[in-house]
Amino acid sequence: MYLKGRSVPLRRSRRRSPWAIILLLLLIIAALLMLGLQMQGRLPVRDPFLPTATPTRSPVSWAEEAKTQFSFGKFDRAIEAYRQALVVDQRNVDYWVGLARVQIFAGKYADAIESAESALVSAPDSARARAVYAWALWYEDRVDEAQAAAVQAIAIDANYAPARAYYSFILNSTFNLDQGFGEAQKALELDPTLIESHLALGFSNEVVGNYDGAIDRYQDALAINPNIIETYRKIAFNYRAKAQRASTKIESDALMEQALIYFGKALSLDPNNVLPYLDLSRTNIQIDRLGVAQQYLNQALDLEPDNPLIHGRLGLLYFKRRNYESAEPSLRLAIEGGPYEYTVGLTQTLSVNVAPLPLADSSTLEFYYTYGNLLAFLGRCAPDEAPLYLQKALDYEPDNETVIASYEESVNGICRRVLSGEQLPEGAGTPTPTP
Repeated sequence: MYLKGRSVPLRRSRRRSPWAIILLLLLIIAALLMLGLQMQGRLPVRDPFLPTATPTRSPVSWAEEAKTQFSFGKFDRAIEAYRQALVVDQRNVDYWVGLARVQIFAGKYADAIESAESALVSAPDSARARAVYAWALWYEDRVDEAQAAAVQAIAIDANYAPARAYYSFILNSTFNLDQGFGEAQKALELDPTLIESHLALGFSNEVVGNYDGAIDRYQDALAINPNIIETYRKIAFNYRAKAQRASTKIESDALMEQALIYFGKALSLDPNNVLPYLDLSRTNIQIDRLGVAQQYLNQALDLEPDNPLIHGRLGLLYFKRRNYESAEPSLRLAIEGGPYEYTVGLTQTLSVNVAPLPLADSSTLEFYYTYGNLLAFLGRCAPDEAPLYLQKALDYEPDNETVIASYEESVNGICRRVLSGEQLPEGAGTPTPTP
């Protein structure tokens, strides 16, 4: 049987183009070369299932993350985010200023000065850079330089609120109180959302003893950012100052409890920050809860075993509790420095080196004259012992009544009798806790 219809034509063979053959040969040769390089270890073997590289993250994205981390009170993360932004855009003055500002809130004042100086290199006429430089200098007690920088910032831009706020801090610390208060008010008018404006106004009230006004202004700062430890500490300090002025013990105790509450809130924000532990310890000492105070100091020491300030505070507490055997090594370590061994867990013993604490303020002054009194009580009256430390305290603050009394009692009283071989009356060498 035959099917009707057209026959199906056979497919004619096509001749290949010589260019296609050449291209194919080139691809084969390239593949063989790559295979040879991989076998020799000169070309890395890539897993085809690994993701390809993504574009570099933008500095704007890092800067936004820094602001977010700052709002959460995560200063270290904010600092790192600004640093990442600066890796890509090294001359951006806003990033340098933002970094310096966060470093100030984190208590890293020397770093903040360096960042502010980098901002000034990028933009010498920037009010932002000059203002944050002034604030960082102030925290490092370079007051004259800070004041000059703040004045320059305001001259560049009189309506830049941070410059007014920072200038307020500087003026108040130099007892230009009316002008300092005016600058804080001006900062608040210019930018009521700026936390530094409220902090400056709080400080303006605090330095004149208006503790209620200071607390209210610091509460306003908390409303803007409730995650900054220092603001809670400032409120607590003002409650503690109010307690010292209270007319009754009931009122004083209630105010001290408020101080403890706010120090506790500061601690809850960052349990790895030793400052709230020290605040809580000192406050509990003031209300005679010495055991609780020692617990906070021990917790602080667990966090920073090489911190001489903690050793000094422990020494004062041991002294107050008349545990003189423990007070002596703690105060000596704070003042002279040296190795400190401590135990981790049940068996592991570690050692750190504690740097000596210079005589630089009222707290370290207390370490020196207390240590001198303790050495005199222990009969250690050689020239490089009790007289040395009490003389240093007297040289540092010759008009301090406590220092004068300590020197008279310990050097001219106890040590004079010890060195002359005179028998001390019973109880005459017992040091009294310093206020």
